[in-house]
Amino acid sequence: MKPAGFAPILIIIPVAVVSLASVALVSLKSESPQESPQPRSISRSIIESPSPLEALASTESEASVEPSPTPSPEDELKIDYQTFAREAPSPSPTPKVISTPSSTTSGGNYTVSTFDLASTTVVTDTANDNDCPNDCPTKALAQFVAENGGRAGIHGSYFCPPDYSSCGGKVNSFDFSVWNNRQKKWINAYSLFWNGRGMMVFRPGSAQFFPCAACVGAPSDITGGLTNYPSLLSGGQVLVSDGPKGTRGGIGFGSGKLFLVVARNASFLDLANIFKSLGATDALNLDGGGSSALYDGGYKAGPGRSLPNAIIVK
Repeated sequence: MKPAGFAPILIIIPVAVVSLASVALVSLKSESPQESPQPRSISRSIIESPSPLEALASTESEASVEPSPTPSPEDELKIDYQTFAREAPSPSPTPKVISTPSSTTSGGNYTVSTFDLASTTVVTDTANDNDCPNDCPTKALAQFVAENGGRAGIHGSYFCPPDYSSCGGKVNSFDFSVWNNRQKKWINAYSLFWNGRGMMVFRPGSAQFFPCAACVGAPSDITGGLTNYPSLLSGGQVLVSDGPKGTRGGIGFGSGKLFLVVARNASFLDLANIFKSLGATDALNLDGGGSSALYDGGYKAGPGRSLPNAIIVK
């Protein structure tokens, strides 16, 4: 039974960000617990890699990852949110660029690609053009990047992979809302108003984060957007507590930068602290485990499973 939707409420807070009332998490399926990694300082270096189409021809993974479970609506987080949004500052007018320089670095237990947000356009794409309940199409992350004319990308929301016995009748489907920029519409728009989910949306040169997706509605003047859980950071405030460790992915922004991160042997709290150490003020958890993939001119993590949706940086 999926949570009942409710009408969107948009509350604009002009000056100060309202603090969260409380956060309580229901952890995902546990992977083997190990000692929590500490975020490390990083020195950035540009890494040259093959083109998306060259990487697509390779089937070997540069970093092995473990599978993670796909959550059901019944397992979603129960979070009592104050309604507010965090928006990254963008210049006026927004600069128009064709390509964006980036840096990819490893911090021991994580890999991050960093982009100048003001000169970046983020798009989201789905392999299916309409809602798909079962036997949904998928693509490699490199293919998503190449077909959208991108430079980099990361895996998207939770989905139901074919190698999970519990996913019979829902193979490669996903319940979360993802913006298809080719079709200019939300896939799974019906779940935009489910509780306990965060939303990140993108316009050229800017990003906006809502820890309460159900409070927002369905923006349509965007190039990218998706919902997932848990929300990791909002306005610099950590929104999660410790939990099971595994391979996790996330997207965040702050200090004029956009960050794509894949972390290994990390809890949600570890991932939030990694983003905070990078200078992010807002961050959202993505899928993880065997679906984890980070592409920046070539695979830096993954390629992992074939994906039904992805985030692409242009």
